[in-house]
Amino acid sequence: MKYELKIRHRNISNQDLLSDLQFVATRLNKNSLTYSEYDLLGKYDSSTIRRRFGSWKFALDEAQLKYTRKNCKKHECCISEEDFIIDVKAIAKKLNRKSITYSEYQKYGKYAINKMTKRLGGWSRVLQLAQLNATPYNLGKGKMISDIALLLEIESMWIKLGRQPTTNDVKNGVSKYSLNSYIRRFGSWSKTLTLFIQFVNATAEKSEEESSAKTINLAEPTIIHKTRREPSNRLKIQVLMRDGNRCRLCGVECNDGFHNIHFDHIIPWSKGGETVLENLQVLCNDCNLSKGDME
Repeated sequence: MKYELKIRHRNISNQDLLSDLQFVATRLNKNSLTYSEYDLLGKYDSSTIRRRFGSWKFALDEAQLKYTRKNCKKHECCISEEDFIIDVKAIAKKLNRKSITYSEYQKYGKYAINKMTKRLGGWSRVLQLAQLNATPYNLGKGKMISDIALLLEIESMWIKLGRQPTTNDVKNGVSKYSLNSYIRRFGSWSKTLTLFIQFVNATAEKSEEESSAKTINLAEPTIIHKTRREPSNRLKIQVLMRDGNRCRLCGVECNDGFHNIHFDHIIPWSKGGETVLENLQVLCNDCNLSKGDME
């Protein structure tokens, strides 16, 4: 699958945005439009339109479309802060959790999370008021997410959605990581997508070249390999993601400054083992040397 970045232009005129709103409404044969409907069929991002006109309602008014209660969906419908906190507790109970993330509430909650979190002083404050534990990100575990894990999650979203993921997709729970995780790491959502394109296309092309190559082992008996001995970068990433960056034999965490990572063939290369995910494992240098001595 070849990934190409869909550029989000910032210099689109107000009239272009309104014209596209009207076009999507006409296509759906409706005189009103939710921004979820627009995100599926629209040329631009609904968040761009909301920012440009101040709200979805103002944008619909300018486009001469009707604004109904359905348009706001979960938004603008929360009666009080107390109702919001009660619903946060209800979602935590439903998920059987002592804490829930911002993204999880966006996915399962009844009310507008952006307005309420701003009013109450942030998601950490919301959890305190709901008598819930801080999320893992507040405890610092979010920092343990690797760049590769974040980029691979983008690929997972892209495949699941069948299109380039947007910030709204991340906020709505399509990603298992929060939007802030990407922005803190890479600077912005646009930069994240640009890095993803560079990463995934480069590694995919290299992987295809290596998988199509055939190498002949001249040792006796003669073995014809369908793959190269050295795993591609993309394959190494898959092995690391599966094995959790730990040695499969002793469980020690590799690349901690003391234990180097080795990508080991479970069935040795010399005995016909191929360089495929199922035949590779992470070993530390000590276990790799010990295994080599036994072969």
